[in-house]
Amino acid sequence: MIGVTGASGFIGAHLLTQLGGSGFGIDLRTLRTPNALADYLRAQDCRTVVHLAGPLPGDSNAEAVTTELAQRVAGAAMTLDECHIIFSSSIRVHSREEGVFSVGSVVAPFDSYGIGKAAAEAVFLGCADEAHPVSILRISSVQGVGVNGRAKGLIGVFARQAAIGGPITIMGTGESIKDLISVDSTLDAIGDCILQPPSELTHSQIIPVGSGQSTTVSELAEIVGNLSGIGVIHIDTDPNDLSGHVDCESSGENLQDMVESVWRAVKTEMGDS
Repeated sequence: MIGVTGASGFIGAHLLTQLGGSGFGIDLRTLRTPNALADYLRAQDCRTVVHLAGPLPGDSNAEAVTTELAQRVAGAAMTLDECHIIFSSSIRVHSREEGVFSVGSVVAPFDSYGIGKAAAEAVFLGCADEAHPVSILRISSVQGVGVNGRAKGLIGVFARQAAIGGPITIMGTGESIKDLISVDSTLDAIGDCILQPPSELTHSQIIPVGSGQSTTVSELAEIVGNLSGIGVIHIDTDPNDLSGHVDCESSGENLQDMVESVWRAVKTEMGDS
């Protein structure tokens, strides 16, 4: 069985639906100790944990919360006879000086969220062994529509601004680069990881997850603006902005299709079909 933390979240809810009878949700709000979590995992005959739960960028105390959750999940998983741990990390573990993110990119986070993700990576990698292999997915900017029909990601932000009459607001010059990956492609990456755990020799693997494409914020805003007929304005630069794209094989994303899908969802969400 495959356990999923954060199963009520954007990616987690999609993943749990996709897994069907082979998956189950893990509520870390109630399983508050490694022992309680271990007992629950053992009762479910859990062989894989996909750890998606955690704070969002900008959340207060993100570093401490992310680290503690990792320690709890790792502590529980290590008591099982065997368990593949898959951790949803982020490209925000990297430096803003990089621009292109790969397996070999330096881990040098610049905000509380990234520091927490890097600390969690260290927790999991530190306990990887033959019976408890660890996969770290450093994921870029996930876009799409949740199982509840609500749009997520930067596209959703711009589409929602446009749907209420605008303007679409760009932070800074708009030249910041984003790697926008669909939730479907993200699920494919997780699925591949479930089916292909690390080798017995390495016990761990780090996988950059992105579209392999770079899009500036201005380019994205222009697509949403052309679709909606809403104009764009520039506001103050985001001090925690991360610009760059993932060095990986192209996922074949079609940005126009992605934007149109999110735009339809936002219009439905707001009662304008």
